[in-house]
Amino acid sequence: MSDSVNKEWDSARLSGVGCDVVNCVYHGKDGHCHADSINVESHSAIRKAETFCGTFEARSSM
Repeated sequence: MSDSVNKEWDSARLSGVGCDVVNCVYHGKDGHCHADSINVESHSAIRKAETFCGTFEARSSM
């Protein structure tokens, strides 16, 4: 995994955005998202469970 993709080490966390998805490249060990920005997606969501993080990128196996 390249350092440019893994935001965990080279950028500050996205203020106020927690993340529990440990297999995402933007997940920080501090439990926060380290992406520069996020996209929460779903055109017809009524409940939280009907939304998803469009910024998610799966970590490569180490």
